[in-house]
Amino acid sequence: MTKSRFRNTVLGIGATAGALALGYFGVQYFGRNNMFTIAAAIGGGGAISYVLQKPNQPQAPSNQPEPQPTPMKTQRKGKKL
Repeated sequence: MTKSRFRNTVLGIGATAGALALGYFGVQYFGRNNMFTIAAAIGGGGAISYVLQKPNQPQAPSNQPEPQPTPMKTQRKGKKL
């Protein structure tokens, strides 16, 4: 496992544990309905930010021509005797 992959895994596990703890203690403090409202607002904000992300810039065209696909040879069926 590479260093960055390991770091991302640890961060993902930590973020998940933090979210679960925040949800548990948030329900104790704010109440169930308020936590549903907060979760819906955060989820909606995440969905909106995902939709509004700028697409990746296309790569600059290279000077090399693209390879042409090789034509496939078709086999003819012979007459059966």
